Amino acid sequence: MLLFLLSLDPQFAPTIVRIIKTPPTKEISPADLIVSGLGLTGLILLGALLVGVALGGLFIWFKNLRPQNPLNGQASQTHGLHLDAVPESLPESR
Repeated sequence: MLLFLLSLDPQFAPTIVRIIKTPPTKEISPADLIVSGLGLTGLILLGALLVGVALGGLFIWFKNLRPQNPLNGQASQTHGLHLDAVPESLPESR
């Protein structure tokens, strides 16, 4: 058996490993980390925030253009009830 093992002259080929030096990676800022961490959810959140601010600004701008509101009688020819006015003489309660 020993002769059999010696007769098999295995030839080993050396393994060559080439190490390639890569350039250093770019640093990640906190904003990049948040965007990559949240992914699509972060983008949807940012988009919803921008749309909300834009619509809020439009509503305020539109309200400033038309300060009178016809739905509650401010721009109509009718007289309001003036419920917020306090009468000068209040009856005494007993």
